[in-house]
Amino acid sequence: MFKTLAIITKIDNYKEHHLLISLFSCEYGKKSLIVFGGKSKKKNTDFVKGVLTKIEFNKENSCLNSSLIQSYNWFLFDKYRLKVIDYICFLINKLLFLEDKNSEILNYYQRLLIAMNNSSNYLVDLIVLELEVLKSSGYQPDLSDSVIKKVLGGDFSINANSYEELSTLLRKNQNLQEIFSNFMEKVIAKVLNNLNIHLPFNRSEIVQKN
Repeated sequence: MFKTLAIITKIDNYKEHHLLISLFSCEYGKKSLIVFGGKSKKKNTDFVKGVLTKIEFNKENSCLNSSLIQSYNWFLFDKYRLKVIDYICFLINKLLFLEDKNSEILNYYQRLLIAMNNSSNYLVDLIVLELEVLKSSGYQPDLSDSVIKKVLGGDFSINANSYEELSTLLRKNQNLQEIFSNFMEKVIAKVLNNLNIHLPFNRSEIVQKN
């Protein structure tokens, strides 16, 4: 039996009473598991796209148990925050396949969920998570001093290998958040276009009212 912390990124029906879930964990990468009896009222509340959960599974890729670590208040979310969940799950599901035990994706994702659950400004948390997804998938953008200065203007300098300095910088200035968010929209679009992946909606829709 295996145990891991994971994000459920996709859920499909499997036969009459079961579910097929896609998930990502830093320990095992992308996996698909069968949840036998997953459509039952007892189980289906534990298997929702976008939750952060501890999953137990066997070598036959059957899900044996799950316990929520961090869920999201979907019944209180506006359509923009719900699209954030769809968007991030889409990116992770399309871009991440291999394990990466040094990745901070799960930590950054939990921060994002907490911010949205608290109705806080989630834009910086979203940006940092996007950057970590790109880094883990091998598409990390150039964040050298020259690029940061070109994007944000001024005389800014950050550690390109850590997103904490960038996060601190952006949290202090909402105008810089919007500027860097527009930059990220272009970066994400370029990566997806190069991979012939079509984002089902415009990224701007998920930050419009943040």
